[in-house]
Amino acid sequence: MEYLPAIISALGTIIAAWFAYNQYAKNKLTDVKIEKWKQDEENRSLKKVGDLAVIYGELWELLHTLRADRVYLIQPHPLVNHQFISISLEVKRKGVSAMKDSIQAMPMGEVAFFVKQLATEDWQFYTDIDTNVVDKKAKAIMNIHGTEAVAIRKLVNHRNEWVGSLFVESANEQLFLCENLEQITAEAANSIQFILPPLTTESV
Repeated sequence: MEYLPAIISALGTIIAAWFAYNQYAKNKLTDVKIEKWKQDEENRSLKKVGDLAVIYGELWELLHTLRADRVYLIQPHPLVNHQFISISLEVKRKGVSAMKDSIQAMPMGEVAFFVKQLATEDWQFYTDIDTNVVDKKAKAIMNIHGTEAVAIRKLVNHRNEWVGSLFVESANEQLFLCENLEQITAEAANSIQFILPPLTTESV
């Protein structure tokens, strides 16, 4: 019995050391997880920047190749429960008004028929906005911005779900007399759609 206090003390020291080591190991594991998360976030951020550069390059190429006045992307959001549409990216010729200010967080219900067409039709090409565009609000917005002709290409993800639409617009329908228009926009859409970042609250 005379050794009992020493044994208890030794056991206490061992247990305390074990807890200290266990906590140290947990802290190190947490540090590793935090560092991995930071690295993953940095990699994702770099990839997003690279993807956006590629997308902007495609939009600018369409603008000049097709001699268009305005090229932009409309995307539905939020990601899980689409309720709105917004223009995420836009390029335009100098002196041409931006469409982005007119289509930001627009409720889908305000342009319901037009959104249905965007989500279901792979390809649309209108050379007479007043006659071809049925949705009154969509028509009014295009008329205000001087749109005479528009080519629209549906964008999908890997699950073939609608993630946005590519718009190529001109104030002069003659500029769209390009026999390869459908193919050119299809190739651009294919380069864009699988790397297109979803719209978030911060980016709208």
